[in-house]
Amino acid sequence: MGMTICNRYTARVYVAIGFLDNSCPHNTGPHIMGWWGIDPGGCALVYANDVDQYSPVWYYVAEAVDGAVWAGQYVVEVPNEAFNRCWYPGVSGGYSRGFRGFYVGSVDDYTLTLTA
Repeated sequence: MGMTICNRYTARVYVAIGFLDNSCPHNTGPHIMGWWGIDPGGCALVYANDVDQYSPVWYYVAEAVDGAVWAGQYVVEVPNEAFNRCWYPGVSGGYSRGFRGFYVGSVDDYTLTLTA
């Protein structure tokens, strides 16, 4: 069980994820973490629990080494190095990235595939 991200793009990508859980105090927002480097054709298990345990909506942002970006409307500042924290609005310390929401439904396992 878990969240797996696969890279079907032509360059290495770096991925960050967000998900609701009970680890962020006072329901301040999703738990966010990153960056996983995934080579073309590769996959990474980025979360090893039931995907639908807390919410059917997840978030991600991905950036390829050639400049391609998979992003969305949920903007937060995150560092360029590995991180694992809660999504606090207004917290600085990094660069603004727009996370994209996606629906996983009521499943224990989910695979997100990045394509061109």
